[in-house]
Amino acid sequence: MQSRNRTFGLNALDFPLALFLLSAVLGLWPAYDRSLCWPTLIALVAGFLLYGMISRLATSHRWWRAIATLIVLAGVLLSLYFVTQYAHFGYVEKVGAISRLGALIGRFVPPVPPAVLWIPADNSVAAFLEGGLFLAVALVSTEKRWAWRIGGSIGVCLIALALLMSMTRGAWLAVLVTSVLWLAIHWRPARVVTIAGAVLMVGLVIYIIARHDIMALADVPVVNRILAPLFIQQGRLDMYRNSVYLIQDFAVTGIGLGEQFAWVLSRYALLLRHVYIAHSNNLYLEVWLEQGLLGGMAWLWMMAALYGTIRTVAKSGTDLLYQSTWLGLTAIFVHGLSDARQYVDPWCWLPFFALLGLNAAILLRRARAADRGPGWVFPAVAVGLFLVVMVVSLHPLRATWYANRGCVVQARGDLPASLTDGQRDELRQQAAALYRRAIQIAPQNRTARQRLGIMLVDEGRFDEAVEHLEIAWRADPHNTTTHKALGLAYVWVGELERARPLLQDVPDIVYELNIWARWRADQQQTQQAVNAYRMSLFLDPDQPGVQDQLDQLEEASAP
Repeated sequence: MQSRNRTFGLNALDFPLALFLLSAVLGLWPAYDRSLCWPTLIALVAGFLLYGMISRLATSHRWWRAIATLIVLAGVLLSLYFVTQYAHFGYVEKVGAISRLGALIGRFVPPVPPAVLWIPADNSVAAFLEGGLFLAVALVSTEKRWAWRIGGSIGVCLIALALLMSMTRGAWLAVLVTSVLWLAIHWRPARVVTIAGAVLMVGLVIYIIARHDIMALADVPVVNRILAPLFIQQGRLDMYRNSVYLIQDFAVTGIGLGEQFAWVLSRYALLLRHVYIAHSNNLYLEVWLEQGLLGGMAWLWMMAALYGTIRTVAKSGTDLLYQSTWLGLTAIFVHGLSDARQYVDPWCWLPFFALLGLNAAILLRRARAADRGPGWVFPAVAVGLFLVVMVVSLHPLRATWYANRGCVVQARGDLPASLTDGQRDELRQQAAALYRRAIQIAPQNRTARQRLGIMLVDEGRFDEAVEHLEIAWRADPHNTTTHKALGLAYVWVGELERARPLLQDVPDIVYELNIWARWRADQQQTQQAVNAYRMSLFLDPDQPGVQDQLDQLEEASAP
């Protein structure tokens, strides 16, 4: 009876994963288009059920190996398909040698029929395989039958080859870091390398803080070649920063589950009217963006529970298998720093939940783990600190909540294409009322002031918009969205000298001003069109065509 209770009882991962699933369901509410939510929600529900099934069925060693083998087999089959069909998928060439290898293999393997052709994203293939690689290595290393060991070794090589051919540097770095960590557990010299790497990372963080600029990493030899392509590209940094702005705006609810990010980013962070990019390229940011504060807390709780229970497993012959589960998850977490493929291609959630299930199954069957309890202290401390930081950061909470609700209602009024003008106006009025309630509670609330100012610009109430945007700028002078919004508002009221320092570093702003000028002219807002052309020439005088447009507009509007 004790064994059964231990096997079918609760473990440290159950509660955070259940909370994570709940946050996904709640992520339906803020979404401006709920039809975009269902693929991700279905994948997360299926993943949670898969975790529950594996964690309870794999409590015997025999079942554990059987299920783990099936998971590895799924990775092997994907790798076989990816490697053999690589030359026929038409991927963009990133590394010439790898592309030539794929072309060579393609000479001997014909393409699959078009009716069954599936072209997976190479980054998604890497995200699917990276965690299972460590599980495959552990299974081969602990296998006693030589035939199975040889077959397993071939599978490991095939997965490794697919990872190589994916040309995904984030996955390569994740596998490398995790491999060194695994080696350090069993080989003392590798611990020196791990400690040195940790010291190096701390040193780099201190260096960034001292220089006040992450781009300073480009000055460090070797590091600039390894980390720069992943983390310090200006476009990627801008995307991370704008994603953080959206999290500040939708701090409690997130923007909603599924493919909501593209339009929300463009309209409310970049102030554009066309889609810029589909996701944040960071798993941790994406969790909060799609599943809100509750999802972010559940994710942190899950990670803390995973690593907090490592010490509860006694050293024995099965340690290598147990280590492969949390190390495989570690590879996923490291890759998540530079990508979020699970939210782009939901099938990438499969190995994540499968590895969590295998990890939990070992914990459930180990008597020592049951004796020591679920390891709640470390997760409790981590979640407690997180909540304290959030309470302080979001204070006053009522103002944050009203501003968040305003952002949700505004997106519902602005972004769906099926709404009538009357429906849009009603929703925008509701959003403005929520922003004003937030301002009554916290007059310096950046989100409410910025969003209300942008709405007033859309309504042609430019002077009122400037007042709100100036307060938002003073509340958060580093927010680039406010810089752009206030700069454009200054343009509409004709204060070009004040607009220049705010707009001169905005990417493609000259092109945008020319577009705005034509649009304002079409709307019979002649003075604003003239201001936009003048600002464009102010920033880039060498535009004869724009000068001609300005001259014609001024001549036509002259009394």
